[in-house]
Amino acid sequence: MSTGKSLTGRAAREDREKRLILKHRFENRITVAKYGKQSMDAGDYGNALKKFMEYFGVLAEVKGVKDMYSLRLTHFNPKKELTEMLMISHVYFEMARMYDAVPKFHDECRKCLGQFVHFSANQPYQVVNSEMVRKHLKKSRFKNPDEFRGAYQQIFVQSKKCYVVTFCYGDTHPVTQEYRLFKDWLLNHESGRELVRLYYNFSSVAVTRWESNPVARAVGHFLIKPLLLLFSKVILPAIIKKC
Repeated sequence: MSTGKSLTGRAAREDREKRLILKHRFENRITVAKYGKQSMDAGDYGNALKKFMEYFGVLAEVKGVKDMYSLRLTHFNPKKELTEMLMISHVYFEMARMYDAVPKFHDECRKCLGQFVHFSANQPYQVVNSEMVRKHLKKSRFKNPDEFRGAYQQIFVQSKKCYVVTFCYGDTHPVTQEYRLFKDWLLNHESGRELVRLYYNFSSVAVTRWESNPVARAVGHFLIKPLLLLFSKVILPAIIKKC
């Protein structure tokens, strides 16, 4: 009987020790990620990947998932952890860049890009991340540029944001849904994708300003709203019908 109690007590102590160690690792996770970025900037890619994986390993353990590729937006509170969500997306992107340089790590590169898209689409920093990828595509020589180009496009494909339309009509209004269909149609064409990119860049800034300015908000609702409705009733039906 005493042996059983001893084992139970030992197990409890070991459990407490594990939780304390994990707590300590979690408190130092940001420092670990920073070391990873510093190593990457210094060209020490092996150590950079090691530190980034250590960072994700801590998050995966704390969130109760099996590995870094199982982390999801639902595991985080956007009101309290938005900054870390942004950092997570950037770490996935940096890992994808390093994996891209080595052919045998192509699958890991693709997985990291998938996670990058997941942590980018529909987030407040979506435009920042999409522009980051676009600029890298312009100046970098990726081994697999199509993978990064695909990730860039997927951010827009998966995004449900229609900043100006949502600002005027709300997220679930039929007019908003019609403009989302229009966006999907645009994404099928190279010039359309560029138009969507420009729209996101402009509208994300404009709407932020409108929301904090009563006069601009009034102009948006009383001037832009009718124009959007007119366009959706006169032109969009013909376009969407062709999709």
